[in-house]
Amino acid sequence: MTVTVFGGYGVFGSHVSRALATAGVPVRIAGRDAEQAARYARVLGLGHEGIAADVRDPASCARALDGARVAVCCAGPFSSLPLVLPEACLATRACYVDIADDRGWSARLRDLGDRFREHGLTAAVGCSSLPGISGALAVLAAEHLSSVERARVTLFIGNRNPKGEAAVLSAAAQLGRTFAAPQGSLIGLRGREVVDLPPPFGSRTVLDFESPELDLFPALFGARGIRDIRVKVGFESRLATGSMAALSWLGPRLGTAATRLIAPVARLLSRSGHSGGAVNVELWSADGSLSTASLSSAEDGQRMAALPAAFVAQSLWELSEKSDSVAGGTVTAWEALGARGLLDRLKAAGYELRVES
Repeated sequence: MTVTVFGGYGVFGSHVSRALATAGVPVRIAGRDAEQAARYARVLGLGHEGIAADVRDPASCARALDGARVAVCCAGPFSSLPLVLPEACLATRACYVDIADDRGWSARLRDLGDRFREHGLTAAVGCSSLPGISGALAVLAAEHLSSVERARVTLFIGNRNPKGEAAVLSAAAQLGRTFAAPQGSLIGLRGREVVDLPPPFGSRTVLDFESPELDLFPALFGARGIRDIRVKVGFESRLATGSMAALSWLGPRLGTAATRLIAPVARLLSRSGHSGGAVNVELWSADGSLSTASLSSAEDGQRMAALPAAFVAQSLWELSEKSDSVAGGTVTAWEALGARGLLDRLKAAGYELRVES
């Protein structure tokens, strides 16, 4: 029985597929280009296969899930996806995993939680940097505080990372868009702040970003306790950070159009710097005490972001081999594996874990 990775030859999907194959899990690469899917399956070695599939088409999703125990969705942008693949998983009795950092998508999948549970299935949502790694880091940081009143989450992206179209469009869609947070309204890719990040990055300017932590952290820490949550994003290229801040004044529609125009230039400039990145979580208690947890690396940042999905998918595949029911409903990566379990596996994969209080 296989794990089907939708978008399995893309920027993040290829990391998920390779990690699963390395762990001995049979992988089916699914994507709109059948030849490219088959080619990447051959790269992974014997026992893996490629298939044409489109996450917006129910029939092709059903074909790609034939005989699969788990589906992993790496085909964004999630903000514009219909619920075709999760519904296909319910119909074919396959668990579902994704790398989504989209707040709306996360809420829609939580609404499906009871249906997944009733079918004896788990849907693990956001198994990536945000909110998967950030949530696990928040659990560890909170161990050193009596209460949590304020949180700041930072995703920092090294410059020498391939810029996939889905990731670019996902970020561009937030340009200048107003969104709700516990402390009031914020505007996407504004709200400049300076955050101290692990080496080699240091002090960096970061911008507001809408992410599922805004909904998940009140439940994690108690809605009455936490009053202020900010999710930030920053880029190693100071030009990129400044450009996104400037484009935010155009709004999402014009900003997205402008981003498409400058994306080729950004790709040319992404040959320097680091391919790594960091996820940094800062928590403050009511008395001002600060606890910080981070996961970082100078290199292989996109692999770091993809591994939580691979780890969760492998765990669900192993459980489904033993039982017909893996009835977790909708969960986060840290709920599926435990916060320490997830971070220990990432640390073993070569990433640096720091906790300071």
